[in-house]
Amino acid sequence: MPERVRRASKSHTYFRLYVHYIRGAKLTRKVQRIVVAVDGGGSGSRVLLFNKAGRVLDVFRGPPLNYAVLGKDKFKENIRQIAWKLKTSYNCPLGDFVFSLAGSSKFKSEILPILTKELGSKRIWLITDIEAAYMAATRGKDAIIVSSGTGSFAYGRRNGKVARAGGWGYLFDDEGSAYWIGRELLRRIFMCYDGRIRGCEIIREKFLRYVGAKKVEDSLPTLYREYNTPYHIAQFSKLTCEAAAQGDGVAISVLEEAAEELEKLVSAVESRLGFTGKVKVCGVGSVITNCELFARILKERIEEKGRIFSISTTPTVAGCVYYYLTRIEGVSPEECWKINIEI
Repeated sequence: MPERVRRASKSHTYFRLYVHYIRGAKLTRKVQRIVVAVDGGGSGSRVLLFNKAGRVLDVFRGPPLNYAVLGKDKFKENIRQIAWKLKTSYNCPLGDFVFSLAGSSKFKSEILPILTKELGSKRIWLITDIEAAYMAATRGKDAIIVSSGTGSFAYGRRNGKVARAGGWGYLFDDEGSAYWIGRELLRRIFMCYDGRIRGCEIIREKFLRYVGAKKVEDSLPTLYREYNTPYHIAQFSKLTCEAAAQGDGVAISVLEEAAEELEKLVSAVESRLGFTGKVKVCGVGSVITNCELFARILKERIEEKGRIFSISTTPTVAGCVYYYLTRIEGVSPEECWKINIEI
């Protein structure tokens, strides 16, 4: 029987619900050193413990870790929560850490000293969430990924060179993302109400039920009060997908335009890296993985230019594991494809 790991303090905000079991092995000091992978974003984080063979030993959720949003003091507090959890729940040496943190590229010099001090280790690797997503989808092989989550971007690697397109944020960019789709949907609902465009019957009714309004004009107070962030506007991308699947012409047009914008990101990266032949493109992100119709439209747009498109559902935190295995342990990308990160 696996060994029960001590329950975290019930007073602890993020970890009080977790009683952990180690998957198939006891974590003691006789066991080889364990590596910790952390994928941190604006709404929370995922912490994964694995050995140097890539075997997942445990996983739990933690607090947000977007340094740009949290600021130094709150970020440090949240890292201390994770350090406390690791120290009190696992009776084993934890020396190596791989962090994938959203918004970390501009703050690396500030983040690394905090991690070193709070975790008591100098063996810490910090990568961006984009690089982790790439490793999760490709295991490090030359390819391009295109992401449509709350934001959007394309990222590729070829012969050691890397290129990125998009990902500049919702104020200036993020075309084809869940936020962009949600915003476009709202904009067109109001255009339909004005009579500037037609064909919004299905999506209008879905929208009104969703926000609890009887008329379009009555929805504005709710939108400005409860849907005034990119994350909340992105939720309307789900309504777009549902309405499009039921044949709503306006919703379908939004998805088609979103796919076109994502294809432009792929083309930009492809051109900058000088790819030739059948380029492998992996789709990642919640919109691509959760909206079947959108995935089909995007696949058509990507492959009509001679590329090979597939969808990756491997979580970003697994990219931290593959990064460690390839960069630190010297495992080849081909061998990484034989290692399945089960979470």
